[in-house]
Order: sequence, then C-alpha cells, then structure tokens
Amino acid sequence: MSRVLSVPYVPILGPAHPDQFNAEMFTDVFADILTASSTGTTLPFDKDRRWSPRKTDTILIDEVVHRPDHTIIPVLSRRGSGTVKTFYYGHNPDLDALRAATRRCCTTYGAANGRVVWFDTDEAADADRTRVLLKEFTHDQPDTPAGEHTVGELDACAPDVAASFEAFAHAMADHGFDFLHRRRSAGRFDGPVLVSEVDGAVVGAIGPLTIMPDRSGSRMLLPQYFGVLPGQRGNSHGRALWRAAERWGTQHQADYQLLQTRAGYASDRLFLSEGLRSLGFAATVAA
Repeated sequence: MSRVLSVPYVPILGPAHPDQFNAEMFTDVFADILTASSTGTTLPFDKDRRWSPRKTDTILIDEVVHRPDHTIIPVLSRRGSGTVKTFYYGHNPDLDALRAATRRCCTTYGAANGRVVWFDTDEAADADRTRVLLKEFTHDQPDTPAGEHTVGELDACAPDVAASFEAFAHAMADHGFDFLHRRRSAGRFDGPVLVSEVDGAVVGAIGPLTIMPDRSGSRMLLPQYFGVLPGQRGNSHGRALWRAAERWGTQHQADYQLLQTRAGYASDRLFLSEGLRSLGFAATVAA
C-alpha cells in the first residue's frame, strides 16, 4: 500500500503522525479497528475516546477493494440517519464511480447519507479541501510569545467572565462550543479551556486541552475546539489563544499535535504562519 498512502490518514481514527504512518502500520491499525468495530468499543489511542468509550463506526469489510494502484475502504456510521463514507487511497479517483458505489452501499446498509473522501498533496489543486497539519513540540526551546491579548483558563476567570461563556458557546455552536458547554454543565471536565476576553466577556476560546498516548506511546495533544466571535476576528485573539495552547502543550510535555483545517480559511492561514507542517489534504464530496 505504500505507493498510495500519500497523506497520513486512517479511516475512523483520522490523521496519524507521518513518522508512524506506513503500509505495515496501516495494516496493523486496520486490524485493530476491525476488532474494535465488531464490539462497538473505542480504541485506547482513538482521540474520540475522551467523549465516549463506545463507537458507532464500522468498516464495511465486504465492500473493501484492494488493488496495486488503489485501495477503497467504506465506513458506515450509525449516528443520526446513518452515513457511508468511502475512503479512496490512490491517484486520479474516478469520482462518478466512487459516488455510485457509495450510493449503493447506502441502500444496502440503510444509510441516508454518503460521502467520498480522497487524499492529495497538491497545494495548487482547485478543490474545497481539509488540510492535515502537524505541530511538533520541542521542549528545549523557549515558550512561544503570548501575543497582545491576555489569555487565561476559563475556570480561573472572574465569575462574571466565566458566566459569559454560556452566551459565547451558544453563538459559536457550529464550532463545537455549545456541545462543550453542555458537557461542562453536566459536570464532565475534559480538560482546561483557555479564553480571551473583552470588557468582561469571553470573545474567543480554545479547548479542552487534553493529552493522551498514541499507539506508539508518544504524548499526543488532542485537537481542540477553537474560535473567536465574528465581531472580534481580525484582532489577534485567535493567535493569542493558539500560542497559549502551544505553551500549555509544551509545559505538559506533549510530543505533537495533529489538526485539520479548511484550506485557505483563517485558522489554516494562522497555523501555517505559526510554523505548522502541512501533511497534505483530504477532499470530500457528497455521493
């Protein structure tokens, strides 16, 4: 498979560290995923384990196609009305054929939605894509400068500032903060949340900050929810929040972090300007 693994991305698990991503690793992890999906459990190194010990994604093993020049792996998710996501590893995907195969899987397995996902490393490609990024922490270097805004932990804020997080979370529901606020309100603490404030109210946040071991035992800082209120964008709140999260990762001995951003959008430009390494792109179309 080494010739078709252009971007370090594993079905169900998502991005992987490039130093650990090869044909042997992919095959071993694929076997781990099959075992876990048969019992509905979450693997110990799955980043989604922080949300739930159960997983509803299943590889449709009877639909997997493996050829010398490409591999096709369909995955069924039972969340909501059901989705089949077909992962294509190879060059020059036949999107019409992949869409048709995905729609057939939707019918066969009772899913209402279908997606096709493929990977490339071409910076100039004209497509709506998600970039995979790597941040590696080097603990012999000084902390990243903080930036012009003060950032602090939500739980250490003044009561009125902390109370304003609810309104922020509702306004930023499409960034995941409403979900996070509900978990916090229910007493679930998934890790610190860092916030930036203006006039006593939260205007930006990043979190929860959590570290877990990956399959090799390296310390992985998990992806966070990250956003700034529309009216406060362009004022460097995002950069200050990101740098504060980097310092937290350094202080807590994280080895690396993997992120996904929409190519060309604000967070993508921020991460590239902060020195994160681009590992390639995942493109997705509806079936």
